[in-house]
Amino acid sequence: QFGSAFLNHFVGSSTSSPLLKRLIFVDTPGVLSGEKQRINRTYDFGQVCKWFADRADLILLLFDAHKLDISDELQDVIDTIRPHNDDKIRCVLNKADAVTREQLVRVYGSLMWSMGKIFDSPEVIRVYTGSYWNGPLLNGDFADMFERDEQLL
Repeated sequence: QFGSAFLNHFVGSSTSSPLLKRLIFVDTPGVLSGEKQRINRTYDFGQVCKWFADRADLILLLFDAHKLDISDELQDVIDTIRPHNDDKIRCVLNKADAVTREQLVRVYGSLMWSMGKIFDSPEVIRVYTGSYWNGPLLNGDFADMFERDEQLL
């Protein structure tokens, strides 16, 4: 459907883990600011994301607490996948343990504001927080909040 240009860039991986038996992860790295990504892509990235999103039960938009950049391309992808998928989309602020309380309040508020503009909704967009890596939390002050948000996800 998306041609050989897409297939030449598509990478798959599988594992026999029972935990992951019914899960499929689609990681779309490279949704960055600037035109370089768009110029080098010879397929419709937004439509590829929509194809996967339409088949997903849950869509996680992961944002880095240190690099909160909502690029034009990411906004276009969100606008493309939203029809019929709004109820499946969750915004997650990752690496939130690596910032101070004051920084977390700022970045959390900034992400909510940015997502509110993109989703053009009268309701405030829920942002989940956490730190999804194998190491211990860098700032244990947020452990309870991260645990609650993980349960809600």
